[in-house]
Amino acid sequence: MWLAAASAATFVVAVLLFDTNAFPQKITSPPFTVESEIVRHDEGSIVHSGPTALLVTSYNQDGSEVILSWSSHNKMFHKAVFRTELALRGFIGKITRRFLLTPEQIARREQEAVVYPAMIGESWSLGQRADLIQSGCTAQKNVVGQEVILNYPTKAIQHNIGADRILTLWMAPDLSCFALRARIEVQQPDGTLKLISEKKAIRVTLNR
Repeated sequence: MWLAAASAATFVVAVLLFDTNAFPQKITSPPFTVESEIVRHDEGSIVHSGPTALLVTSYNQDGSEVILSWSSHNKMFHKAVFRTELALRGFIGKITRRFLLTPEQIARREQEAVVYPAMIGESWSLGQRADLIQSGCTAQKNVVGQEVILNYPTKAIQHNIGADRILTLWMAPDLSCFALRARIEVQQPDGTLKLISEKKAIRVTLNR
């Protein structure tokens, strides 16, 4: 039992080191909020203890996603365990930033734009927030398409997130580059792509 707990703690540390986790400070009244639905398949996340279906409310602050709330109706999902895991990750993340990063590294992390494409505890860095906003969401110049989602024009930006995984984000310039859709696909041996997770915005609420 103790060995299992120790292994789980080690895995959480590994996730934190992989994750770029730059949480902007939440503001009292964001200009907009987005309700999104996340569906993960067998390989949709590096943290398999989380729910496979999730509803998330979030917004973008200067190009970086901020999670406001989440819920899940998965019958096999133990919400209390996952909440504890998220709290542990947050605590270890604070310790990591305080003792292992230099002030310059911390400042750089705080300026990174992050998105949560498949799970609320796993972020992906999109580079510097200022560069992302000023470029109209195309700072990394890998635009693969355009689409209107919930009446907002978006640009589809593609990222390689591993040897065989591709992350595609449909980002809305009018919403501070919020990703109204996010897909993670894995390349199969025959070259085809298999969908392993998808995040879709289902409602945008303007608060101004």
